[in-house]
Amino acid sequence: MLQTNTFRFFTQLLTYLSISFLASCAVPVPLQKHTVMGSEQTGYSNLVLTLQTETETPSFHIKLFTIRNAECVNASMDYVEFDGAINKESLSAFEAVLIEAQGCKNRKGTPIYPFVYLNSSTGDYPDGYTLGEMFRKFNIETVVTQGQTCKGACAVAFLGGRLRLIRDNGALVFASNKVRGIGIECERANNQVMLRNYLERMLGVVYSEPLYFNLMSNCFQPNGLSLDRNTANELGVANEK
Repeated sequence: MLQTNTFRFFTQLLTYLSISFLASCAVPVPLQKHTVMGSEQTGYSNLVLTLQTETETPSFHIKLFTIRNAECVNASMDYVEFDGAINKESLSAFEAVLIEAQGCKNRKGTPIYPFVYLNSSTGDYPDGYTLGEMFRKFNIETVVTQGQTCKGACAVAFLGGRLRLIRDNGALVFASNKVRGIGIECERANNQVMLRNYLERMLGVVYSEPLYFNLMSNCFQPNGLSLDRNTANELGVANEK
């Protein structure tokens, strides 16, 4: 009986030591990170995100997230990711999402706007104007981040943000309309008037007029007008650093 108990004791001891050894050798599992659609590295830990809604079609993909934010009095706010074409279908999806998107206030009572990441190179300018007006109506901050390109209709939609931010190597491109669906609407006088009026509503005369004439001078250039974070801030196209 004594031998049996002794054997059992040593067996349990060896099992305990083996488990302890393996635990000490275990490699910590890194926290999973969600990468923003269309970006290279920008993202957030999954621990701070909650996916609220998601719509994916052959032409676009849109997601609404709630994210923890220590600056918010209620500790969280919403943001949106968009990738794909700006068209009638995506405008409808955007409206549904923006109605739900909630910003917050910081402890000083200053509003923090819900923000939208934009990655899009396809769409007609009138749809871009509509989306930009929608951003302004719902008090949205527009963001183009590392690796993202916001081109054509997306570029004018970007201007609708109350706050507008380009990060790292994100690019804003007002492209030639020689390729249908991605260009500056500038061949006809009514297109020019529509563009000029929209820019004035979004940026005010001080910034809209120089941008308008800059766009007109690049109207038929194959690559249009491309702005990085520095030139966008200089022209007043972006207003947050």
